Amino acid sequence: MRAKNLYIYEPIQNDEIRLLKFIRDDDHRISAVLQAFSVGQPLPEYNSISYTWSLDEATGMTAPTLEMEGRQLPILDTIRPFFDALRGKEILLDDTWWWIDSICIDLSNVQERAQQVQHMQFIYRHAKQVIVWLGQASDDSDLAIDFIKFIHKTIHRQVTVPEIRAMLQQDHYNAQWRALTGFLSRKWWSRIWTVQEFVVPESVSFWCGMGEASREAVSLSICMADICTSAGVKENPAFTLANNRRRAWSLYKVGRKQELTLTLLASAAYFSCMDATDDRDRLYGLIGLATAQSSLRVDYTKKAAEVYLQFTKSFIEDHKSLDIICFAATYSAPSGTPVPSWVPDWKRQNPYPQVIPSMVSQSSQTHIGNFRTQQSLDFDPSVYYSASGKREAVYQFEGSTLHARGFVVDVVDGIAGNKSHDMVQSSPSRSNPRSSSADILTSVCRSLVLDRKDRYLSYAMPVADFVRDFTCLLKRIATQPESSAPQELRQWFEWTRSLQIQGLNFEGHLVDSPGPNDDDAAAAPNEDEYYQQTFFGRFYDVVVRLSFRLMVTSNGRIGMVIDKAMKGDLVCILFGCNVPILLRKSECGGSYRLIGECFLDGYMNGEALDLPDVVEQTFAIF
Repeated sequence: MRAKNLYIYEPIQNDEIRLLKFIRDDDHRISAVLQAFSVGQPLPEYNSISYTWSLDEATGMTAPTLEMEGRQLPILDTIRPFFDALRGKEILLDDTWWWIDSICIDLSNVQERAQQVQHMQFIYRHAKQVIVWLGQASDDSDLAIDFIKFIHKTIHRQVTVPEIRAMLQQDHYNAQWRALTGFLSRKWWSRIWTVQEFVVPESVSFWCGMGEASREAVSLSICMADICTSAGVKENPAFTLANNRRRAWSLYKVGRKQELTLTLLASAAYFSCMDATDDRDRLYGLIGLATAQSSLRVDYTKKAAEVYLQFTKSFIEDHKSLDIICFAATYSAPSGTPVPSWVPDWKRQNPYPQVIPSMVSQSSQTHIGNFRTQQSLDFDPSVYYSASGKREAVYQFEGSTLHARGFVVDVVDGIAGNKSHDMVQSSPSRSNPRSSSADILTSVCRSLVLDRKDRYLSYAMPVADFVRDFTCLLKRIATQPESSAPQELRQWFEWTRSLQIQGLNFEGHLVDSPGPNDDDAAAAPNEDEYYQQTFFGRFYDVVVRLSFRLMVTSNGRIGMVIDKAMKGDLVCILFGCNVPILLRKSECGGSYRLIGECFLDGYMNGEALDLPDVVEQTFAIF
């Protein structure tokens, strides 16, 4: 098509947005008009659409399909079926104003694009309704929508959780669960821009073909998939992404009433792994979701690595905290890239964003926070990690190097095995026992659950209950190999049984320690990971989902390290960081690479500051 026939956008002011309306022209053809409105003035009622920009990354703008003021505007291939759906529902020409990003924003204008991103939260919050367009119907999409509506009605009959689990986990519903998995696997769920479009609006409706379901109904079906663990949906990455949205929406609603905050850092920790055509949008696309002020400004003239570095530096400067560097373990930059080891590389794909992305995501610390459910908002304000006490960060930036003040506590020596790594045995020279087997098992138990009762790190571990369950389950596995026990715990025991801890292997400590009273009915431990505030529920989160490994230091201290830790890594306290971190000395010896966060039992609340012979130093982390 000749360029002179293409629609040319009229410039708009920084405080303006464009809205779209479909009309029938003088020749009775469907066309559209765009009109600018100031966000500082009352807007007409308008709807918006949330959708994916292409079915395939190789496709994009297709042949012009929308007539605009006598000219042709190229539109996306994924949006044409939505217009057909509007026509099929006989609402295309009902005089409704629409905000559709790919049409209402001049995407060729970088400055306008950046300015419009700043208005996203306003646009979606003030829309009368946002329609999520999942695409055209499939063989089982209607079954999925019917199942979603069925769950919605069932829950409103006020059935109990055990009752609904018993009902929905029957084989009768297998096809429905598969259909729901397909529904959640639609490309829309994986796109980062659609997160705020799910969370922020007052009203959201899901359309798939001609079928519809409300956001509330869809969210309840996701919740039921979480509860019905045997349905086979929960461990699917598509479910995890959807469930994180559900929890973000719940917290966003409550936060607007109770002044709870959603931070950009927390949003990035949960959602930056999602699909984005532009890696800068892994942060920019979440700004509208945050209710806490962020100093990050949208600037498409900067490269992604520059945006990530500036965001990290700004967080450290704004909060006098180094906690943000802990996310660089999960979102770690490949070697040879311009992103340093202490800066989270948000474009690094993390296919399983966890319920709690990091120990510094603890509930009591609002400078980061987490996406906990509405039922989990309460927390014990006295329970929080503070490995560096009240010491603020002492730091200096030199290009891409972080100079941070702190000290070495110990050195990683032995590490339990897991699916990806063999066990690394502790050094024989560290074999003098210093603690009783009972005390060592208690320390191991605390480490396996990060000394917390719940996955949002809101309450301290109930020592007696968790240690009882821990020893009961492990003694059963060790002494009765054919007995029933969770497979995940049985595997962990095989990977750990030979690990030397203060002169005796783990199995030896287990045998030497007194077990729970078998006559005590309370000693029967939970073995279902759904019940999260139990030893096994917490073990499942930390060891299975987060892939933490049991660790013994050169001085016999016990803790947990991330999957890529190695013998010889330094366990350090950095001032201004709430958890210990692992550093690995470079080959030249003058600088360090950040490996990740670390749990060190007995040293999570500033105790290391009182150790004798602490030698403070400045670490140059590259």
